[in-house]
Amino acid sequence: MTRVDVARQMRRTCSILAGLLMLAQVPAHATTQIGSVTVIGASIYMGNVGGGATGAYIDITPAQPAGVEGCSGYAGGATLWIDFSAQTAPDGKTLYATVMAAFLAGRSVSFGVSGCGYNGQMPQIYRVDIS
Repeated sequence: MTRVDVARQMRRTCSILAGLLMLAQVPAHATTQIGSVTVIGASIYMGNVGGGATGAYIDITPAQPAGVEGCSGYAGGATLWIDFSAQTAPDGKTLYATVMAAFLAGRSVSFGVSGCGYNGQMPQIYRVDIS
């Protein structure tokens, strides 16, 4: 085999490997960052009330653009959801306590939301930043 043949074979092998790698990658779920808003209210629900979901609505201002995370009931853009049934740390109750502390202190809050909670209607909070 000549050097040219070896080089072609290596390029072909690298191309095949690169293609297989792209096929094997798991797509990451997009997240949305909601920055520097004020919490103006909250509603908290037991599991057997509010459509069977356990968690809290968080009302914010200013409202965000409609369609954040593609949630079906998010037309107004001023409400987010914290899921209390989540088992990962920090759990929903810890996130809620953090939001309430910021609310009581009059601090601005930023959120990371991912996916839709409350039966697919509201962007679901997974991160809280107090500024």
